[in-house]
Amino acid sequence: MTQLVALPDGTELAGEYKIERVLGAGGFGVTYLATEPALSRSVSIKEYFPSDFATRGEGLEAVPRSKGSVDDYNWGLERFVEEAQTLARFDHPNIVRVYRIFRAHNTAYMVLQFEEGQNLKSWLKGLGRAPRQKELDGIVAPLLDALEVVHKSDVLHRDIAPDNIIIRKSGDPVLIDFGAARGDIAAHSKTKTVSALVKPGYSPYEQYAETSRQQGPWTDIYALSATLYHAISGKRPPDSPSRMLKDELRGAREAAVGSYRDGFLSAVDSGLKLAVDARPQTVAAWRGALLAPAEKQAPALFGAINRIKERTEVRRKADRAKREADAVANAPVPPPPDAPGPKGGLLDFVDALQKPAEAKPQPVEAPARKTTKPKAAAAPVAKAPVESKAAAQLPVPIAQARGKRKTRPNPDVARSRALMRGLKTKLAIAVTLAAALVAFQDQLPKLPLVPGTDITTGTLAVATAERQINQRDSFKAHDAAVTGVALSGDGRLVVTASADGTLKVWSAQSHAPIGTIMLQGGPATSLAVRNNRAVTSHRDGTTSVYDLDTRNRLYTFKRNEAAVWAAVFAGTEDAVAAGSHDWSVTLWQSGSETTPLTVFEGHQSAVQALAADTSGRWIASGGADKTVRLWDLERRDLRRGYRNFNDYVSALSFSTDGATLAAGSLDGSVKLWSVPSGRGMRTFGGGSSRVTSIAFSPDDSLLAIASDDGAVRLRSLKRARNQWALTGGPGATTVTFTNDGRTLVTGGRDGMVRLWSMPEAEIAQRN
Repeated sequence: MTQLVALPDGTELAGEYKIERVLGAGGFGVTYLATEPALSRSVSIKEYFPSDFATRGEGLEAVPRSKGSVDDYNWGLERFVEEAQTLARFDHPNIVRVYRIFRAHNTAYMVLQFEEGQNLKSWLKGLGRAPRQKELDGIVAPLLDALEVVHKSDVLHRDIAPDNIIIRKSGDPVLIDFGAARGDIAAHSKTKTVSALVKPGYSPYEQYAETSRQQGPWTDIYALSATLYHAISGKRPPDSPSRMLKDELRGAREAAVGSYRDGFLSAVDSGLKLAVDARPQTVAAWRGALLAPAEKQAPALFGAINRIKERTEVRRKADRAKREADAVANAPVPPPPDAPGPKGGLLDFVDALQKPAEAKPQPVEAPARKTTKPKAAAAPVAKAPVESKAAAQLPVPIAQARGKRKTRPNPDVARSRALMRGLKTKLAIAVTLAAALVAFQDQLPKLPLVPGTDITTGTLAVATAERQINQRDSFKAHDAAVTGVALSGDGRLVVTASADGTLKVWSAQSHAPIGTIMLQGGPATSLAVRNNRAVTSHRDGTTSVYDLDTRNRLYTFKRNEAAVWAAVFAGTEDAVAAGSHDWSVTLWQSGSETTPLTVFEGHQSAVQALAADTSGRWIASGGADKTVRLWDLERRDLRRGYRNFNDYVSALSFSTDGATLAAGSLDGSVKLWSVPSGRGMRTFGGGSSRVTSIAFSPDDSLLAIASDDGAVRLRSLKRARNQWALTGGPGATTVTFTNDGRTLVTGGRDGMVRLWSMPEAEIAQRN
């Protein structure tokens, strides 16, 4: 086909579009660059024009070449329109967007978003070198998400190749030029033009058949694997028919001209298998191997040092366990959760130091573990190291227990140790007094210091400066209390969960309702959102994943009847972690709804809170055993535990950079921990009831804390003295930030969602 049959430049279509030039032409159509003057934008317009059995008639009319091709022409026209209608349903940032479909000149036109950038083939050529692993990961991950959305709608692309992937100026990829309709038209046509069905080097063998019965998601996986092979080797793979006769394809590891992860190269090879059943059958089954980070190998020297540290730690376990036991025995016992007493007063603390020692009350026991604990489904179980039990079994004179030779005590050493203990005790008292002063200050009543502040307006009063945070907007979301609020990955949707057993999706810009999801498991005990998916947990033991665009339930996971109190996405949309009343954390993969990947065990009571860092490396779990545990998702084992909580852990959140973990508890306090070092950083007091929600601002400069009594505290993490407290309006029990960090979103007991403008001084400090 030549441009002689294309519409002339300047042609007007539908009275709204003006053709500027031809972008490309193929066996089934012509693509034009056009302008839409009414909206001052450029668009792409694809015209149905199968050159094998169509020609340009008088004027601009497209007509069949002969009477024998009329049926083929009309049948193909309907398939073209149907495909446009299907693509128009997709609203994904990495799938070309269809604005409109209309008929004119005896044919049909598809109006598409014009993507500025260059195709992947040109992008690779422009690099002048092999692409780096990080660059490919940034392209592959969004394409997999887009392809999965397409496949779940029972649609195949059928034409993935370097020239059908556009790399935007921002670096994001977008899938264009779907070939599903072309394949159907070619298969139906009497001409049986095989060249229209396939793209040499990128199409698998089943695509060369006259029917599409053997085609499926694995067909697109082959084409994307061939595209990645081209990217890492600089040339396309051999055609699949020639490979069937004699397979001369070099493995990806051998053909690669750059350095890439072993798992990535193996995944490319698996996607290029000739046999249909030898390839990954779904994107979800392929994604893990393709994007999994390389396992870090510790240098030999570091390995030796680590082994020495491990042996030393074994020798010190008994002493450490004894010191911890003594510290717990000598510490004041917190009151039970259902009978809270006065706490934290500085004068009471000093009086307690001056009083003689009294009989110690018995410590409050954790909830008794049920003897009828539901059995877990068959799955690998990652056991937490039982350090305290091992230490408790060692006799106190640890040297004798291990058969070591007794040594005569040195009196000088004993005196020096006594002096050191005295210094440490004094230092501990000084630090405790300073901490008590801070805690006492946090417990002072939060009085609004802003002159003229009306406590009925719901404004946020600044406790350290004469400034206030104003409510910017609000909307009624539910008739019952809002129990969860979150934003989609692109920030265009607000998602709310309620005690009424529904999940609702709203426009973040206009607050108009988009859709309602009836939760089959009843009211959600937790809500988390990643990209365009939401996960909810329920008391009936289920954890469900929903697509926010279609409002369809995608998966439901259930291991036993124990209530699930928290659920989060574990690094990707296809991995979910669920914290349960049976003291465990279960990791699920979307490919299997019955058998979990891993069950993490180590808590000594119900798991009530979960958090996942955005990189997918860590999962943090907090429970009624007053501990937080950090799980390594790569190794699927326990990294460390955080203790020193006075009460049950009820809320968790990772900072955006994953370096800080915030944990809120039943007593209203919030502790910050360093994830790399495991050290405690800060403790925020001032709360009087259970912390229900914690959120870091996107730049990690602010921390929002919601409590069961409806109070919201806002803390600056860069300026310690800057803090705010909600002084009016209905109580809010769930909080989150918008993607730009300029707005705090709260969900209230009255069913309202409120938006609060952040302090301008704090925002200015970030820039």
